[in-house]
Amino acid sequence: MVVRVALVGAGNVAQGHLAGLAEQPTIEVVGILDGDRARAEDKATAFGIPRLYDSWEQLLADGTVDCVGLLLPHDLHERFTVEALTAGKHVVCEKPLGTTITSCDRMLATAERHGRHLFAVQNRIYSRAYEKVKEIVVSGAIGEVLIAQTNGFEPAGTIVGRQPWMIDHRGGGGVLITQAVHAAYALRYLVGEVHRVSCLFSEKKVVPMAAEDSAVVTLQFASGAIGAMTSTFTTAHGPFDHSITLHGTDGYVTVGSFPGDPRRSASVRAISPRFFGDSAMHEVPIAEDDLRHQAFGRMWADYASAIGDGTPARCTGIDGKRAVEVILAAYVSNSSGAVVTLPLPG
Repeated sequence: MVVRVALVGAGNVAQGHLAGLAEQPTIEVVGILDGDRARAEDKATAFGIPRLYDSWEQLLADGTVDCVGLLLPHDLHERFTVEALTAGKHVVCEKPLGTTITSCDRMLATAERHGRHLFAVQNRIYSRAYEKVKEIVVSGAIGEVLIAQTNGFEPAGTIVGRQPWMIDHRGGGGVLITQAVHAAYALRYLVGEVHRVSCLFSEKKVVPMAAEDSAVVTLQFASGAIGAMTSTFTTAHGPFDHSITLHGTDGYVTVGSFPGDPRRSASVRAISPRFFGDSAMHEVPIAEDDLRHQAFGRMWADYASAIGDGTPARCTGIDGKRAVEVILAAYVSNSSGAVVTLPLPG
């Protein structure tokens, strides 16, 4: 079965989605919609998309569309998801799935009511690098995970400067809901469910945005492991660094930005006497098909299989909600000064 997809949103993130989608034989992108028609036309020309929609209503009325990909500012996710599901479309929604637990629950309930699939974009866990780290953890090569550390360091103006809606409290939010949600879903994939959350925002504001531009979140996992997520939009110098490090009872593994090649999704290094036979740091070989857009492509292929033949997807809408829940708990903790236990009430 070929799954026919229409995208809503032709901004920066659409490039990665479309490049990945173009390589999937089981998916056909049949149309695109954006408030900036010229931007949609550019993407349609570049990727051979046959249809440009004039309105959201026109897209919903298109009976050839099986699935809608929503690449929109955060505050639009619930409305567009609910309307697409109600119209009988499956939905792939960019992160964060919603901006409140109630919002996520409404989206999930609508999907169930109409018998449609709802997926959250969690592209990083589809990279070969993150899959390799998962393999290392599951194999026991580093023993039991004790501590998890994530870095989300972005130079001031890089992401926010290219996407001004991110500084708006409604459309973007802060660095946690915009950036750290990647770390939240990746840690759930690698370490497991989060049990307790605490958080502090920086009192020094660098980026002119309404919400937080820097934050540190501490975590306790259901397994008993602990973790910390550091996220900022404010670094003046140094590389773009999105990385995760796991310390285990018998070793160590880190996955991070690929040095010298921003197209690559990540590199992996590990210390594991059990795996390598010594205590030295080793570069772990990763398959060559690990460019950033290919993780998007594998994600979409996984979702298309779930739509086409019911194969369980690696990530569902519920996983999207769980990642959002970690971030919302961090906001509650920063405001209250308390450690927050999950799950959050609806």
